[in-house]
Amino acid sequence: MAMKRLNLPGLRRSHVCGECFAMAFLLVVMIFVSCIDGGAQSDPVVARHMKAFFEAFLGRKLGSRELREVTDEFIKYHTGKGKTRTAVHEGAQTFGSYAKILREHKGGPAEFTLRHTRIELNYFDPELKNTTFLQLLTEPDPVRVVNLRSKRLMTERDVVALANIRDFAKSEGDPRNKELSRQEIDRLVVGLHRVFGDAPKAGEMPQFFSETAAFWAGVRREWPQFSAEEKSLARSYANKTWRIRMPAQMYGKLLGLTPKAALSRQSDDVYNRLVMITNIQLEISNLPILMDKIFPP
Repeated sequence: MAMKRLNLPGLRRSHVCGECFAMAFLLVVMIFVSCIDGGAQSDPVVARHMKAFFEAFLGRKLGSRELREVTDEFIKYHTGKGKTRTAVHEGAQTFGSYAKILREHKGGPAEFTLRHTRIELNYFDPELKNTTFLQLLTEPDPVRVVNLRSKRLMTERDVVALANIRDFAKSEGDPRNKELSRQEIDRLVVGLHRVFGDAPKAGEMPQFFSETAAFWAGVRREWPQFSAEEKSLARSYANKTWRIRMPAQMYGKLLGLTPKAALSRQSDDVYNRLVMITNIQLEISNLPILMDKIFPP
């Protein structure tokens, strides 16, 4: 049965006002919820430093979605570890300061050391898997060889640098950079996987193999200024790595390290000599021998 429609004055107006009030209230609630959710994540200080770092790191502008995601991921990661907002800002500021190093040391060992360190420190963190943050870190220079035992890796630049270092170590002339074809790079990656990959008998990746891009940049940059003794040391180190005793300042020049970091890196090699001198990995620490394993005659 159809009900007779009532047309009472004022009923329609009250109904409309009620709807307006309900919609306004809903809008306020949505804004409030949005502020709680998004405001807890977004932060202009973090965003500013993330933008500066990644645009210097990538050599391109960062999209608004990318910036929002890396900012949110950075805040979520550090607050999840109990960091205060002040501490989060300080961490972001450190990343912002890296942008200056990337710009001022472009193409030099300090740039490649910074790049590799950032990638390696974040790549093995399970909380950063499938994040935009890690995706952007590996965009310019993809990871090609991963050694879980040592928590070290080689990017494509490291792989190319390794091939050039091998030729330099075997030569008597100046360091000459050679571009590798895609097939040559892939072939070298396969060989490195056999030695350092996830095979049951894979060995631990020596520290030097995660520094090859920086080392090669350092050799090429410093070579014209090196003395005859320094040139001999650089070539010998390229050949036998930690088995060669180098002064701390050589590590600084070749890897773009501060004096304190260079001294620490020298100490690493001293430790390796003490621990590994009788270790089976002594054989693979000699670069030519290792490369022959990767590329059998």
